[in-house]
Amino acid sequence: MNPIDCNCGLSWFPKWLSGPLNLIEDNITICSSDSLEPLRGEYLIDFDPRELCSINIALVCLPTLAIICLIFIAALVYHYRWPLRYRLFLVKLAVLGYKEMRDARGHIDYEFDLNVIFYDDDEEWIREHLRPALAERLPQFQRNVFGDADLVLGMHYLDSVDYVVSHSYKTIIVLSSAAVLDRWFILKFRTAMDHVSDTLTEFVVVVFLEDIPDAEMSFLARLYLDDGRPYIHWTEDVRGHEYFWDKLTKILTINLRTNDRIPNE
Repeated sequence: MNPIDCNCGLSWFPKWLSGPLNLIEDNITICSSDSLEPLRGEYLIDFDPRELCSINIALVCLPTLAIICLIFIAALVYHYRWPLRYRLFLVKLAVLGYKEMRDARGHIDYEFDLNVIFYDDDEEWIREHLRPALAERLPQFQRNVFGDADLVLGMHYLDSVDYVVSHSYKTIIVLSSAAVLDRWFILKFRTAMDHVSDTLTEFVVVVFLEDIPDAEMSFLARLYLDDGRPYIHWTEDVRGHEYFWDKLTKILTINLRTNDRIPNE
C-alpha cells in the first residue's frame, strides 16, 4: 500500500524488474496519483517506458516544420504581394462596388456645351443623324461646335482647337477608317486626350462609325481603348439606334472623374 510515482524518471525500474527479479504482490502494487496520466491507479507491472517515455519524433519535428512553413508562406506572400493586393482589390470591388466620382461642374459652367470632332467625309452622318438626335434629346445644349467650321475665328488653327476642347463640357470624337488615316484629325484627337490627362475628367467620348481593321487602327485609338475610356459603336441596325442614342445621351449628361484604379473592361 505504498504507491509509486510512475513517471519517466522511474523508467529504469520496470526494465530492472523485467530481469531475473520478481515483483511480490504485483496485484496490489499500483501507481500513485502523481504518475503519468495513463498510469494513475494502474498496476506497476503495466508501466511500459517504451510507450510513454520514448521521444515523440512528430512532436519534436512539428514545431520546426511549422516555423519553416510560416517562413516560406511569408516569403511567398511578400514576393507576390502586388498581385495579391490587386486580386483582393478586385474581390472588394465585386462585393462592395465603387462610387462614381462626378465632376461638380455642369454644362452651364463651360463656354461650349458640346464639341464634335469629325473627319470631313463623315459630315453627312453628323448632319443626318447626330444633329437631329442632339436637338431632340438634349435641347438644353445650344452652344455646340461642329467641326472646323465652328472654331473660334481669329486664332491659329491648333490654338483654336485646343481652346474649344478645353472650354467644352463634352467632346465627341467621331472615328471612321478614313478619319484615323488623317494626320490633322489624329492631332485633334491627341489634343482631346491630353486635356483628359490634365483635368482627370472623362469628358471625351468616342463614337465608332464602323469596324476599323486592326491593321488600320491608329496607336492613339488603341491607347484610348486600353485606358478604358468611354466609347460607343454606331450600328446600321435600326433596332439598335434607340440603344445607341440612350447610351450616348447618358454619357453626354455627366462628367466622371477618371479612376485609373478600376480595371479596364
